[in-house]
Amino acid sequence: MNSIHKAFKKGRGKPKPQKSLIGRVMASKAAKTAAESNPASQEVANTQADSNTPNTVVQAASTGAPNSAAPSSGDPADAKAQEHAPLPVSSEVVFHIDTDALKRKGMVSHDDDKATPTMTNEYRAIKHKILYNAFGPASDMLTHSNMVMISSTGPNEGKTFTAVNLALSVASEKDKTVLLVDADVLKPSVSKLLGIQPAKGLIDYLEGDVHDIADVIYTTDIPTLRLLPAGALHHLSNELLASDKMAALAEELASRYPDRLIIFDCPPLLGVIETITMSKFMGQAMIVVEQSKTSLSNVDEAVSLLNRDMAMGFIINKATYGNYSQYGYGYGYGKNAMD
Repeated sequence: MNSIHKAFKKGRGKPKPQKSLIGRVMASKAAKTAAESNPASQEVANTQADSNTPNTVVQAASTGAPNSAAPSSGDPADAKAQEHAPLPVSSEVVFHIDTDALKRKGMVSHDDDKATPTMTNEYRAIKHKILYNAFGPASDMLTHSNMVMISSTGPNEGKTFTAVNLALSVASEKDKTVLLVDADVLKPSVSKLLGIQPAKGLIDYLEGDVHDIADVIYTTDIPTLRLLPAGALHHLSNELLASDKMAALAEELASRYPDRLIIFDCPPLLGVIETITMSKFMGQAMIVVEQSKTSLSNVDEAVSLLNRDMAMGFIINKATYGNYSQYGYGYGYGKNAMD
């Protein structure tokens, strides 16, 4: 396995030039912001993380699973049916997660390390960095440190696959719980990937059709995993996500349970205003980057749209090592990682 372990430390210096896609973006961003003073910024340094700052790991994992959730049919009739179909609420439903089906897709297992051992181990490494930023000493440097958005520069780069795998990995923790939010309100995919039925969710609550957010946070037969679906399609989704009600909800979700990580599967960053709107509520962001496809300029543009005070990371999808081409994930992490 080809692994690179680096850490972030406080300081103003520019990151060392790197040949990788992420490294070049970091260097590019540093050149643009070198004149700015930010005491919380960090620099890619060495293999040992400062115990008081967010840290980093870059890993790779093999899997035969697709690099994204099951795509939408694209049929307008399907979207219309979803918009008007009566949707259940939390009090009526406990979602069954078919873990055997997920294992067959090569996804992380929350209770069986032998199912997909490489993938499970790689997400374990990524998860621990996120949990450290969310609940460790570094959390004091972030607002809503336990709220993590998963996005990409464009479609079909694997963000939903990543969000679900990360949630399943966190669900295996003994002293943490996880809430997985399908925030891709234009093309919700979490329910499709998990094989569960559509239900009322985030948009229904923001619109006022559901009065208590607890009514759309669903339990599952994985005890430590909760789901908040996207809900019904709505033509004013961006306005709803930008509302004071959403701001109050973000504050409530971030503070309601001290042991809960909230993962948001968001739309792509470029060309989707809803993602930028959602990002202002987040403490951490991970951008899925497809190796040999995602352009440096797109990554740079996507990063420029995010709040500089967030902890920011990258997941490299479809990584190639040696003579083998495989689905994989690399992860660079640290507050203001682009400085």
